[in-house]
Amino acid sequence: MTTVSSPVQAPRYRFVVEGALLWIQVAMGLSFIAVAPLFPLIIDDYGIDNATASLLIGGTALAFAVSTIPGGMIAAKFGWWRATFFGGLLMSAMVLSPFAANFTILLTLRLMFAAGGATVMGALPSAVMSWFPLRELPVVNGTNIVGQSIGVTISVFSVAFIADLVGWRESLMLFGVVGLVGVGVFVLLARTPEVPVGAPVGTPFSVGMLGAAFRHVPTLLLGVGIAGGVAAFIGLNSWLPTYYQQEWGWTLERAGQVVAIPSFFGIVGSLLGSALPVGIGLRRPLIILAGVVMPVAVFGSFISESPLILFPSLAMLGLVSWIHFPSVITMPMEFPGATLERATLSVATLLTIGNVSGFFSPLMVGLLRDQTGSFGLGFTICVFFPLTLVVAGLLVPETGPRGRPRRAAATENPDDF
Repeated sequence: MTTVSSPVQAPRYRFVVEGALLWIQVAMGLSFIAVAPLFPLIIDDYGIDNATASLLIGGTALAFAVSTIPGGMIAAKFGWWRATFFGGLLMSAMVLSPFAANFTILLTLRLMFAAGGATVMGALPSAVMSWFPLRELPVVNGTNIVGQSIGVTISVFSVAFIADLVGWRESLMLFGVVGLVGVGVFVLLARTPEVPVGAPVGTPFSVGMLGAAFRHVPTLLLGVGIAGGVAAFIGLNSWLPTYYQQEWGWTLERAGQVVAIPSFFGIVGSLLGSALPVGIGLRRPLIILAGVVMPVAVFGSFISESPLILFPSLAMLGLVSWIHFPSVITMPMEFPGATLERATLSVATLLTIGNVSGFFSPLMVGLLRDQTGSFGLGFTICVFFPLTLVVAGLLVPETGPRGRPRRAAATENPDDF
């Protein structure tokens, strides 16, 4: 049973806590796709094929998928602070990259990073809802997505340059150090509030809540929706630097810098995705918009070397790949009957579904490259993946204040999920 508590004054210290959380989000972005611009170096160093190298991204996405729900369960059972601390330590595993004498060790470190990042993401809804009132959730969620985008942008833009200076293993280690320092900042500054600000008091965590999340149709729709977007973005971005180098004759450093364009405009998309839902009071339009525009942007990012086609396509790809995420993360917090525990497990469930696709898409592109000698077929398949966002956006119930006010919805059916 859920009991709705009286409004709690949001303390100013919430911004300090968010700063600590944001650092960890930036660190997560730094390491998530940093290996992609280094694929040619890693392939040469270890003597592996493209499909095997793709496991460094695809395996990471799968580990995220497998670990997000356990991370959410840890947060629901033991609290978001402990889950974030534990996840942050695991996420810093890339500091051991200089000791990756073979591919298996490097892949293991990547899987540890993913398990930690998934635990951090599983705890994030509970952390945000503990400190921030409902009206601020879209902005705060968007800010955290911006942090991830900033990390991805910095790493993709700089990792090849850093690798030239100190070596590719050491470049990955430096990004891991940022995460480890972030954990220290979190321990010093973050704490749990005496009374949660943005969510009612709910029943204690139980395994039955997880089953309810998996049976909740809106959660499943959001998960399937973002699965297509994640598949297209990760499948494409994992291999674009290699594609530009091998097919267009670019240097690895130039390819990495150009592939940073989507990540940079992902920051813009995340900011817009934070502000627009607050202004229009709706969540679904940006999800539908992303699904409509993203296929065009994906196609333009590999079909022509012409700057008039390539650069606008990459910019649009980054914009629409991130613009819908603040809404997707916020909606479970606005579902009827949402509590800290339910929202945490709902977000974990949809992220699990979404991240599974991030395992298969880069593996598919790499495998088809090995079989056909071209990236064209794999990239073309990626064009169609984002259409799932259109389907999800059309079918999922609106949770924004102009669509279905949360308080009214909770009154109608507080135990809807």
